[in-house]
Amino acid sequence: MSLTTVKKAILETMASESLPKKPKDIAKKTGLNFSSCMMHILGLKKAGYVSSPEKGYYQITNLGKGVLKPSANRELAISLLEPLDSERTFYFYNEINEYSGMYATSLPDFCEKVKSIDSRSIEFHILRKDFERWLESIGDSSLANRMSSIRETETMGEELRRLVYEAARARCSELSSLAKSS
Repeated sequence: MSLTTVKKAILETMASESLPKKPKDIAKKTGLNFSSCMMHILGLKKAGYVSSPEKGYYQITNLGKGVLKPSANRELAISLLEPLDSERTFYFYNEINEYSGMYATSLPDFCEKVKSIDSRSIEFHILRKDFERWLESIGDSSLANRMSSIRETETMGEELRRLVYEAARARCSELSSLAKSS
């Protein structure tokens, strides 16, 4: 089975949970509608990447964990959390030629700025795939893939802000844990 960005996002969401979850909870965390999420979960179950230990609950299997490439090592985690040079800083725009006056100098800074930036800026950048390109350029393919999944939901406004913020916050938390490991 080919792992699409949506299926990968579902598996990553399941991998981040210690207990089996209901599909509606997985859909909410990934930003997918319930029926689409359920369809993908059933496909992942058929492939052996997901199991259902009890009726109505799903969790990732060891096979599913195996198809998720390690999303970072300690050195990459440290570098992604450190301040970036000015050439790799992310500048937020509300539209073409309308600079918002805000910029992010690191992934944690990006996470904080997303909480307060005008939602028009988030919409502008998500639709243009700017977040994805920036994240790839600084070496974070995992969060770039997550942003792609969020973009594919076609969510807008404050719900889009919530999804982008939660994805960035979860990634920063994951990277912080990796950076502290020996």
